[in-house]
Amino acid sequence: MLLITPTQAEYRAVGASLRGLLAAGSLELVMCGIGPECAARLGRRLDEREELPSGLALVGVAGGLDPALAAGVVVLASAAWDDEGRCAPCTIISLPGAVVGPLLTVRRALYTPAEKAAQQRAAGALAVEMEAYPLAAWAAERGLPFVHARVILDAFDETLPDLGDALDEYGRVRTPGMVGHLLGHPSHAASLVRLLRRSQAVAPALGRLAQAVVRAHRI
Repeated sequence: MLLITPTQAEYRAVGASLRGLLAAGSLELVMCGIGPECAARLGRRLDEREELPSGLALVGVAGGLDPALAAGVVVLASAAWDDEGRCAPCTIISLPGAVVGPLLTVRRALYTPAEKAAQQRAAGALAVEMEAYPLAAWAAERGLPFVHARVILDAFDETLPDLGDALDEYGRVRTPGMVGHLLGHPSHAASLVRLLRRSQAVAPALGRLAQAVVRAHRI
């Protein structure tokens, strides 16, 4: 089984929770990077392998589109939609406590409640993220199961800071870019601190989610 996270922070949270399985070689964990292009690139790399994985599982954080979903809630995708209206199937597993429904893959982050509301009306999805659709489509074309589960990071009514190029494709800070951004947008500092604290707060839930996904796959 191949377990995928988009960013370095997600990779670390998941890796810490699955250290034993990873050390034993019974599970592979990779970062795909942020956005559908990065996800599609991972699919092309997998096609170059001599043997395909037995299945894919994508775990990470997401933004809430359903107003009923608070930060920390787990969502399990029944399908992956993209912002062009295309849909790919997802494998539903036993994940107690998870809210099940479609998730939406977008090409650019949604930062404000107004942007989230517009996408929710258009897609009717539970949550928004940026990587699932290309991976779900890749898995479907090859007859492989694809599990997609996320922890809500920012609720529907919360605003995220637009950090521009202050982060690289794996969510790592580009120090010169971050310094320049905060100098130009000092009001974003408080929002950034809140986001970092929230990310730290949901990291344990993300680790538990990864453990649950792996257990369900191994049953």
